Amino acid sequence: MKALNKITTVTDKICYYVSFFSMAMIVLMMFMITADVILKKYFGSSISGCYEICQMALSTLIFSSWAYTQSVHGHIHVTMIINKFPQALRFVCFSLMSLISVVTMCFGIYGVYYQIGSVRASGECTGTLLIPYWPFYIFEWVAFILLAVVLFRDAIKAVIAIWNTDMATEIQEHWD
Repeated sequence: MKALNKITTVTDKICYYVSFFSMAMIVLMMFMITADVILKKYFGSSISGCYEICQMALSTLIFSSWAYTQSVHGHIHVTMIINKFPQALRFVCFSLMSLISVVTMCFGIYGVYYQIGSVRASGECTGTLLIPYWPFYIFEWVAFILLAVVLFRDAIKAVIAIWNTDMATEIQEHWD
């Protein structure tokens, strides 16, 4: 349990600091779009590539926030039915769903890894500023790995909760 608590502390801190990148992207997008609208309205010109920059910022914003949201239990858990089950069955079901989430993320990790090589080999980039896509796919890949680690950690906690009422209580306090 001490090792799991240490892993939880470390992964939560990493997710917390990665979330700052997400916040920075929101601020960047806000200033870029505001400046673009003001320039277009009052001066008749706009920021070249503003749409592309915001598109790339939005993709990093989304992926950098998923793991943090999972680490603070911000994702929705539909537990309306399993709340009625006995503790062991409740957490067997919850563990199974958590492990399916981890497997799904592993497929995503593999898909993004494949996409990095494909996009890098083809040289795909944005139309105006010629920003290459592959660095953003690398960021997406790292964010998927971080989310998979957090999901796996939570799946282990759910398995432990099958037999441990303290862990079950800790998990269930985020189900409301």
